[in-house]
Amino acid sequence: MREAKRQPGWDKQAVNGIAKSHYGSLEAMFEAHGWDKGDKTFGQIAPTLVVKEYGSIESFVTEHPALPMMSERAAILSDPPNVWLTSFYGFAPEDWGMLGFSNSGQRNHFIRETEPGALVVVYAHKSMAPAHQRGMVVGIQQVSHRVNNAKAYMSPAAWIRKETEMEAGDKWNLAVKATRAWRVAPESYMPIEEFAPESYSIPRAQFIGSQGVRLTSTEAKRIFDLTLIETSVFGETPIDAAVAALGSDLLAPSKPGPVSQSGYFCKEAEGPKSLYVLRLNGDADAFLGRSAEGRMIVKVGISKSPISRRDALNAALPAGAYSWEVIISNEAESLAQFANSKLAISAETKIKEHLHRSQQSLGGEFFLAGDEAIRDAWNYAIGGASK
Repeated sequence: MREAKRQPGWDKQAVNGIAKSHYGSLEAMFEAHGWDKGDKTFGQIAPTLVVKEYGSIESFVTEHPALPMMSERAAILSDPPNVWLTSFYGFAPEDWGMLGFSNSGQRNHFIRETEPGALVVVYAHKSMAPAHQRGMVVGIQQVSHRVNNAKAYMSPAAWIRKETEMEAGDKWNLAVKATRAWRVAPESYMPIEEFAPESYSIPRAQFIGSQGVRLTSTEAKRIFDLTLIETSVFGETPIDAAVAALGSDLLAPSKPGPVSQSGYFCKEAEGPKSLYVLRLNGDADAFLGRSAEGRMIVKVGISKSPISRRDALNAALPAGAYSWEVIISNEAESLAQFANSKLAISAETKIKEHLHRSQQSLGGEFFLAGDEAIRDAWNYAIGGASK
């Protein structure tokens, strides 16, 4: 392998490949490092500057390991951009963790024309979305090339709504998995006509909604002007807390090393996880503004430390009569934590599915449920996960 790398031009190929995958282009790599090309072309001077900065081409390659997916910044700055535009009826990646297509030709075209890590800019449908969002750019997804039926990438509640309430049971069932997502802060909403004047038009709206279109370079770079807040994606490690940041800051590379893969958010590292159920202590009837019928308000989730998660949620409440309490967790049941996020997320999905069927969903991970139903849901989830 070393001999193959030493073939004439291997150094230039290595530098160019990393520039594209990690930074988006040679020009963007120069910008990230603060390099001046002088009177040379980027390609001519790049290997020399890499050696000056990193000591050798080999060290540069080592500092930039292969990415499973193109970085967000590289997707924006690639030529052409690995950034697409589509419309949704709303933006709820925590329940709808995928990009859906209605026929295989549309999905195959998207896979063929993109690279893993593609960004999908989402604007709200002009008639079917919530009134205050219609026609506005409301979110961004990063998608892989993993495909499955949509049900595999949606929360049980979202799947049931899709099949029964949205008159869309036969639509969007061919899915591409989303891995990260960002909401656009409402103060930063931008009309789609302003964000993508070249790619969007009213006659193209139906086509854009069904299979998407690639944005131009100028349009893709407008992501840097949006105020973004990273949010959870169904099937991925949850985002516990996030703050708003300009896209130019959130998706900026670190200098002088490879592109930063983290932004302004709180996301647990991969590793063992516990499944937990929290109960909201206090007058449930008063909190709901109606009778809870003797049931309790609960939250389902996963965390390395359910107690720390409880404390973080309580810290966000004003001092008063309400507080969260851990009522079930792996630790409370004397069970080992799940070995990884994938297993824990599977168990979390099962407990939510059970509670959604038998109790009352209060949206997302919150439910109104009785003691027996919670225990039944826990046993169902743990049994299914252990298998």
